[in-house]
Amino acid sequence: MDIDFKALMDSPAGVAIYGALTAAFLDFAFGVFGAVRDGNFAIDSVAAFLRKHLLGRVLPSSLLAVTGYYTGNPAMIAAAGVALTAYAAETLGSIYESIRVTTNDPIPTD
Repeated sequence: MDIDFKALMDSPAGVAIYGALTAAFLDFAFGVFGAVRDGNFAIDSVAAFLRKHLLGRVLPSSLLAVTGYYTGNPAMIAAAGVALTAYAAETLGSIYESIRVTTNDPIPTD
């Protein structure tokens, strides 16, 4: 079997993997920004993010997409699509929570 990494990453499965990695990076960046802004940043949260998001969600879903791509199994492809879409939706919510102002103080109009 010839493994063509470029063809994989140019396929819909590869685009979904790129999307999940991009969403994870944006969630990480905005999460750090929000935590520093709110004064509750903890370095151990970085390890928790890597373990929970990258190793717990993105990697398994990406492996499912890669397996589905190379085997042509429609059930695996569908499962990967659902998993990566659910991850993107969850991550967009997390990004929104990171950039949302959480204080009840009105914005100064000076």
